[in-house]
Amino acid sequence: MVLLEIAAQGVRGVAPAGGRLALRAGYNVLSVDGGALRALLDALLYPDPRNGEAVPRSSGATNAPARAGLTLVGNDGITYRVVRDLAGVCQLHKYDSQRRSFGLVSQDLVQVGAKLQELGVPPRERFAALLSMAAAELPSRRATGTSTFRPTVAVRKALGPEQARKKLTELRAELDRAKSSEKLQYQLDGLQSKLFKLEEALKAGEKIRDGLAGAQAARAEMERPGQVLGKLGDIEARLAAFEKAVAKRDDGLARVAEEQAALDAQEALGAPPPLWQDTQFLAGVGGGCLAVLLAIVGMAMRMGVGARYLALLDVPAFGYAGWVALRWIRDLEVQERSSRRRKLVEERERKIGEQCGRETADVRQVMKELELQGIAELRELAIRLADADAVAGEWQRRKEDWETKEETRGALEEKNRVEAALRQVEERLAGDAGGFIRDPHSVEADISRLEGELAMPAAAARTVEEPVLTPAPPGKTVDPIRDLLSRASAELSTDPAGLVKAIQERTSQVLGTLSAQRLVGCLFDTRGVLQVYAGGKQLAVSALPPADADLFYSAVKLVLVERSLAGGKQVAVADDAFTGLPETARRVLARLLKQIAHPGQLLHATADASFREAADHAA
Repeated sequence: MVLLEIAAQGVRGVAPAGGRLALRAGYNVLSVDGGALRALLDALLYPDPRNGEAVPRSSGATNAPARAGLTLVGNDGITYRVVRDLAGVCQLHKYDSQRRSFGLVSQDLVQVGAKLQELGVPPRERFAALLSMAAAELPSRRATGTSTFRPTVAVRKALGPEQARKKLTELRAELDRAKSSEKLQYQLDGLQSKLFKLEEALKAGEKIRDGLAGAQAARAEMERPGQVLGKLGDIEARLAAFEKAVAKRDDGLARVAEEQAALDAQEALGAPPPLWQDTQFLAGVGGGCLAVLLAIVGMAMRMGVGARYLALLDVPAFGYAGWVALRWIRDLEVQERSSRRRKLVEERERKIGEQCGRETADVRQVMKELELQGIAELRELAIRLADADAVAGEWQRRKEDWETKEETRGALEEKNRVEAALRQVEERLAGDAGGFIRDPHSVEADISRLEGELAMPAAAARTVEEPVLTPAPPGKTVDPIRDLLSRASAELSTDPAGLVKAIQERTSQVLGTLSAQRLVGCLFDTRGVLQVYAGGKQLAVSALPPADADLFYSAVKLVLVERSLAGGKQVAVADDAFTGLPETARRVLARLLKQIAHPGQLLHATADASFREAADHAA
């Protein structure tokens, strides 16, 4: 399970910009209140009618609805979303990749909680014991009173002489490896301290590298648009040519539209009627024929010489009819020319569109590939691409200028030497030590015990007492550290003593880091008392000052979180429980938290810059 997003409305202490916190795998540092974040996750991952009311409300939002949401990828690889009204209503949605939307799975609190556990949410007890760290759990902040815890004692037979001598040989070999490991660890700590100082000196370069990485990441997000735009060559020239071609097309189409409007007006007049239907033509022909007829009739009736002159009237009559006929022929020719002109105009319109299409085809293809709606969006994309290139180039120039400085080169060379030496020491530590190695003091204690057993009389069967942790009696107060070991061992199906043996080496390393090597070791003595080494002396953890007890508790909890996240697909939560540490220790711890979170996901609620600088993702 990996969390992708947390949304909150009306929750005090969790007020991200836009109401949402984007998350990623690895080490996430969140500028929120740790207690509010833990309460919010508890209400979302373990929905219960009561825990919704435990989430703190924002001031002035008492009567306003408080809502929260959580987006996660389950162990089945599918994205889910939990949406809850903190008054009690809770819904679980599942993302449907085909519909590209979330669909309701359930809105019953019990069913939602059961489904979330199927998706990888650990049981509430396991989450509290192994996957969470809170400042309120530290021994100095818990009123534990005087513990009445009494360890039980198991009895075992002492080893026989041969077995004891064989065991002593193994222990002495282990002691040699432990001492070698201790020396290597001392060298490792020194190299890490030197590396930290060099990193501090090169912090300006780290900021430049981070800026360059951010600029390159922003440019990488535009890689595909950049490749597509690269097909155009000179983008500005192509965009200018595109706009010129479009303007030329629009001008040509405007003229075509004017001509088509004129042709439409001409065609609106309609075709001329047939000549034999033209009244003017018929009047002219009829008048001419009438004049000829009257002249013939007058001459036949001997009406005189003047009657024949009536025939001369047919000349203007037939001339007028001819003029009307010529005008009709002209109208027919105009109609035919309009038809031919329309075909030419339509052809010109087609050619204008084809020419514009050829001249703008590459630009239109780019807009189609990038799913852009217009040239304005394409120009804006080109500007953003040019800006991204300019920013990346500027950061690259700064990096080159910084690297060419004499003091930078010297520091970088020294850092490379220290890192190479650090790798060699780590390899030797892993190879020579052979992995898990106890500290020399605990091995020497075992050697002393076996030597004492060998010195005892061999006549009778001997027995040796060993401490075994048992839960405290009901109603009795329990020391926080013992309570933590008891709960963690229950979740890991082991006993507290076995758990301490399993984690004592790593706990000693982390404890030394947190305490600047003042405190090391972690073991049970023969009385069942949890011990650490301070200044070369064994001290009971219960006798430590409150601040050192907090360091021990934090070291154990960090190791438990590390072991729980090692399998991956787990989420751990921590609040600002390390404010009392010096800055150097916090920076080292930040790198440790980043390493711990690498296989899974760790949400660290803090505003401390030491942790934000080391985070894989900060929100």
